[in-house]
Amino acid sequence: KKYVGKSLDPQNEDEKKEESQGFQNNGFNQFRSDRLPLDREVPDTRDPRCIGKTYATNLPSTSVIIIFHNEAFTALLRTVTSVLNRSPPQLIHEILLVDDYSNHDDLKDDLNKIFEQDTKVKILRHKKREGLIRARMTGAEAATGKVLLFLDSHCEVNEGWLEPLLHRIHINSSIVVCPVIDVISWEKLEYSTIRGPPGVRGGFNWNLQFKWKKIPDYEQKRRGFDETREVHSPTMAGGLFAIDRDYFFKIGSYDPGMDIWGGENLELSFRIWMCGGQLELIPCSRVGHIFRKRQPYTFPGGVDKILVKNNMRLAEAWMDSYKEYYYSKRPSIKKRDYGDISDRLAIREKLKCHSFEWYLENVYPELPLPNGNLYHGGSVRNPQSNLCLDTFGRRENNDVGLYTCHGQAGNQDFGFTDIGELQFEDDLCLDVSKKTRGGHIQIFVCHGLGGNQKWEYNNQTLSLRHVVTGMCIEKGNNNYPVMNPCVSSSLNQKWEYNNQTLSLRHVVTGMCIEKGNNNYPVMNPCVSSSLNQKW
Repeated sequence: KKYVGKSLDPQNEDEKKEESQGFQNNGFNQFRSDRLPLDREVPDTRDPRCIGKTYATNLPSTSVIIIFHNEAFTALLRTVTSVLNRSPPQLIHEILLVDDYSNHDDLKDDLNKIFEQDTKVKILRHKKREGLIRARMTGAEAATGKVLLFLDSHCEVNEGWLEPLLHRIHINSSIVVCPVIDVISWEKLEYSTIRGPPGVRGGFNWNLQFKWKKIPDYEQKRRGFDETREVHSPTMAGGLFAIDRDYFFKIGSYDPGMDIWGGENLELSFRIWMCGGQLELIPCSRVGHIFRKRQPYTFPGGVDKILVKNNMRLAEAWMDSYKEYYYSKRPSIKKRDYGDISDRLAIREKLKCHSFEWYLENVYPELPLPNGNLYHGGSVRNPQSNLCLDTFGRRENNDVGLYTCHGQAGNQDFGFTDIGELQFEDDLCLDVSKKTRGGHIQIFVCHGLGGNQKWEYNNQTLSLRHVVTGMCIEKGNNNYPVMNPCVSSSLNQKWEYNNQTLSLRHVVTGMCIEKGNNNYPVMNPCVSSSLNQKW
């Protein structure tokens, strides 16, 4: 209340410090959040055709589960307020707020006082930090509604958001649904729609990172090219989804061996499809979400340790031999401990789940196999300097850089494909658009059309030549390679792969010959780093 009528922008030095501290604590503009109405109006981002749709009158009751850990007080309240204000009251059975051991004072007594008279809002508190995955399990186990609906603690649901989700579950309890995610900007908290379908659905790459991918033509045809119809999605982003409570526990809920956050969305997505369910994005359901500038929370043990363990668990439990594609990206992790997955394997057996190959063939056939079309794979090294091409973790529309070769793949793992692409992470390619001496090389989404993304590798001169410009990659004088006229004797233009594939690949199946464990070779997914596939 003390901020009512105040400017949304800082007016003096003290307020500028307050704004800066809010960014530091939350990764978004807490200063502005504290001054915005909790029940502010947001633009209706639905397709106009959604507004006239009708839904079943006996939709299931819903337990909304919101996990928070040191969340900005007003962002959490705005999430709850939007759910209460924009949902039919008879459909909200309860709202469960699960406090994952926050230490902010306003999230304790102040929060209790606000909701102590509200019979629908219940607060559950952990006595130690458990992480998002186990906190969601706390909420799911306490919930008594027929449907579990998970939301992040910095969301605003839009008009008519709930009925389209529940309608699909009412039709079939093994359908799991996600709303379209609209963007609430971290800087100004402006609500807009620039992410999510129509147009895209969930995918992943072989580093087991979630990706938004264009909806393929076959799926658009199945939908009758109707942008208001459900989208079959290979994966979910993971933060916002609804699932029948009985079905959630039938298929194994979350993997209790996963820690904190990361990988659980792909693990659940694979399990839904492989074990007889269906995962959908619902374009007529819109929910805004603050995408933070940075992650303000700590990961006990470190981010890499947790994410690798979680990803190894899902790879070992669900990906069969295709797990080797993940390990080929970071060979050094393969000996790490990922814990006991016997309960996950028991679920596969009990539910008679499909193989991961079935998933790829029937759910995500457009996912490219990472080494199936590579002539070379691994790091691209300049022998004279021992510097390798390196993305520094950057995505598209950035320059590729140079860094000391470390042999751990990751940001230095490039493939040279059979159509002349220098490819990174299965979907990004090195691109040169101008014939400029000393120009940098950019990272763009692969388009498969050659042109600016077509290169030639000369095994004799060890040069990488850009076909359109006729120039070659040269080690620059700083942290970036440059394009210059080709000089065959130049040591700065020599590049070698640390990992020649030396594989024998079967064209129809896309698999490679591998040394088996007896007197017979076997066919398995191609893995450029596998010594058993070198001939």
